[in-house]
This record gives sequence, structure tokens and C-alpha cells, in this order.
Amino acid sequence: MIIAAGVSDQEPGTLWERHPGFPYWTAAFWRSGCSKIEFRHCNFLLRRRSGILIPPNTPYKGSVVSREDQVWMLFEPRPALAGALPNPAEPQRITQVHFATAAAWELLLNGLAALIRWWNTHPPQIPLAENALERVLLLSLWVRDPLQQTTQDERIERVTEFIRENLHATLSVESLAKVASLSPSRLAHLFRERICLTPMQYVELRRIERARQLLLTTNLQIKDVAAQTGFPSPEHFSVRFRKATSQSPVAFRQKPKRRYGELLPRENW
Repeated sequence: MIIAAGVSDQEPGTLWERHPGFPYWTAAFWRSGCSKIEFRHCNFLLRRRSGILIPPNTPYKGSVVSREDQVWMLFEPRPALAGALPNPAEPQRITQVHFATAAAWELLLNGLAALIRWWNTHPPQIPLAENALERVLLLSLWVRDPLQQTTQDERIERVTEFIRENLHATLSVESLAKVASLSPSRLAHLFRERICLTPMQYVELRRIERARQLLLTTNLQIKDVAAQTGFPSPEHFSVRFRKATSQSPVAFRQKPKRRYGELLPRENW
């Protein structure tokens, strides 16, 4: 359900702040200009072709760096869509997305234009606006990297690539530190500084994301999903998956009972 939507055209130096307790999801997409979002000790720079998804009850501060043109929306997702959105309980709750290809960006712009058009009619055409909103959100989920921050640190990039390629293996801070040629304490410090997560939080979020993909796109048994994503047992996997998604693996697979290929756009980017 859309609560509000609009276009923001603000000058450099404009500041705003969201306090704890705000009950709605926020999404915003930058058609030009640049803004900075500060969350805890993380900074997100939002430029043309980028967007951000912010869960309810997430305090943050924002500032306009260069004159911006952004489309924003406040919403409450329907249950089937809520399960696909980032989990608000995750340590890194704000999700930044970037539309790297022209095709994906053009599809997003079309969705944003439709959303604003239907929302601003008198009276608002709510079903059509909400259809456009869901397309915009699904496009964002399709193009995003679940842990999308580019670290600009070759050592951390080397570790994150190693993690992605070895989710099935036993991983520890000590083994990851060897990949980066760093001490475990230095690696942990850099992860918090660059990604806003500990190394093992990053590992688990990657494993959960991979498990979500396997549950929705394959018919693997739960024990096999657990093994392929590095969890020591199906029981442990179920406990961690439920904590991350608020659903059991079986329930997640059954709702919304559609594969990614059916839920998301079919265009090749």
C-alpha cells in the first residue's frame, strides 16, 4: 500500500533527518544529482542510476551534495512482497541499488513515471500506482547485490569474493584473514569500517541470501540447501534462516509459491 509518493528537487546543503519509530518503508531513486545518507557509521552516496530501500524504524540523516532530482515513496508492502524485501532485523538494514545497464535503468524510469502519473491523478488510481510501485521494487531487488557496498579496498574485495565462492565451506575470521594477509583483528576492523558488518555477519547474510535463491529456484531438499550454503545441519540452518527471514525454509518456499523467474521481469540485462 502506497502511503505517499512524489518528486524531490532540492538544492545543495539541504538537510533532513528520520527519527526512530517511523512506521513505513522508504524507497528513493536518483534521476540526477547526488545526496548522502548517514546510517550509524555508514555513508551512502546516491547518484544518478542509484536508489535506496530503507525499512521502517530506521533512523538516518540525509544531505544534498549536488542539486538532485529524486523520486521517493513511502509504502507498506503486501505480504508476498514483504518476504522478498531485505529483512529489517539485519545489521545492515539500508539497501543501496545501482542500475548499471541502460536497459534496467530505462525500465526503472518507466516504472517511476507510471507510479507518479497514477498517484497524481484525481482521484489517485491506487491499484495502478501500486502495480507500478511493485514493479519498481522488484526491479530493484533484481539488480541489487544483496550486500552491495563496494569497499574500494582490494583486500576486503578479495575476501568477499572468496566468501561468495566458498559458502559451502567452513569459514572463520582466522581463515578469512589469511586470504587478505591481515590479522583477524585488523580484518574485523576493516569489515566494520567498509561494510558495516563483522566478517561472520557478512558470511551468514551471504549464506542466507544464497539459501533463499536455492529455495525459490530449485527443488533441493532442505538438508541439501543447508549443505550447499555451509550450515552444519538442517536444524541449525532452519534456526538461522527463521531468525533472518521470520519464516521457516519450508514456509519461505511455499510463499508466494512463485519462482524468481515468474516473480521478476524476464528481460535480459
